[in-house]
Amino acid sequence: MKKKCIALYSGGLDSILAVKLMQEQSVDVVAVYFCTPFFGADVLFDPEKHGEYHWKTYGIRITPYDFTEDIIDAVSGPEHGFGKHLNPCIDCKIRMLKRARLMLEETDASFVVTGEVLGQRPMSQRRDAMNLIEKKSGLKDILLRPLCAKHLPPSLPERSNIIDRGQLLDAAGRGRKTQIELALKYGIEPSTIPNPAGGCLLTDEQISRKIRSTFERFRPGKPARADIELDTAGRKFMLDENTVLVISRSEDENRFLASQVWPGNVFLKIADVPGPLGIIRGALSEENLRRAAALCLRYGKGRGTDGRMAVYGPDPQAMTATIDAPVAKEDFCKRFQIDLNK
Repeated sequence: MKKKCIALYSGGLDSILAVKLMQEQSVDVVAVYFCTPFFGADVLFDPEKHGEYHWKTYGIRITPYDFTEDIIDAVSGPEHGFGKHLNPCIDCKIRMLKRARLMLEETDASFVVTGEVLGQRPMSQRRDAMNLIEKKSGLKDILLRPLCAKHLPPSLPERSNIIDRGQLLDAAGRGRKTQIELALKYGIEPSTIPNPAGGCLLTDEQISRKIRSTFERFRPGKPARADIELDTAGRKFMLDENTVLVISRSEDENRFLASQVWPGNVFLKIADVPGPLGIIRGALSEENLRRAAALCLRYGKGRGTDGRMAVYGPDPQAMTATIDAPVAKEDFCKRFQIDLNK
């Protein structure tokens, strides 16, 4: 075996420490950052910025990987079910590890490393689930979990003396004391230690309900990336049974929506007055355009004022077509807004 591995990297503390434990043993680590609209989206948006941050802050060079199509497949029909909301954690981890297995030959690496901790996550980090994930991913005996390795049978890298098992950890459960102490030992500044909050939007109750409605709408097929991107931000409306309108709620969401230049997306906003950016995806009928204009007016600075005009087009920097923006009341908005209590 060679002293080179693929590491599943999320930017969370556990994955950082898993890489550092390998670096400490002079292992060459390829840190693959799996990214989708549900997690790691900011890395896909600006990989150079985030690559520089992780190198300067943690001494880790990241390799972003667009995992979007895989996660769409996983959410469409997970073999091992969902977590509390729409998170197919076991299927997601299996798919990531299968991708990592394919990268072994490409990178001339010998084994795969993750930051998993036994008992930390109720769905995917139980002992039985971890055994299942190892088997299904095709990484039997070459999957190393250095943070909790001493609770598990020695892997081939350990038995081959590529890795010194004595330098690995016995972390378990949801506590972070061991990890934080190790981070400080490695010289990681306390202010740069990532928070423990879950980073996957599929675990968020409100967002997962929007995403679920999109998957249901496309069955028996699957939504495209452009469809699910619109479920991760803003207020969502259904102008008719197949036409979505998303309206931003902040400047950050304005910038995010402005980046969503996909075939089929049409941008709309109220002319000559500050307000939200909207995206229509579906049937661009005059009725739907007027509905969208009314809703954008309702949530902008021009709310309640007659005689406003909306501009729209396929590029947020060149919206040249226009349509009247009628004044709408609250009950009109509720008529089209997605009911997230279902």
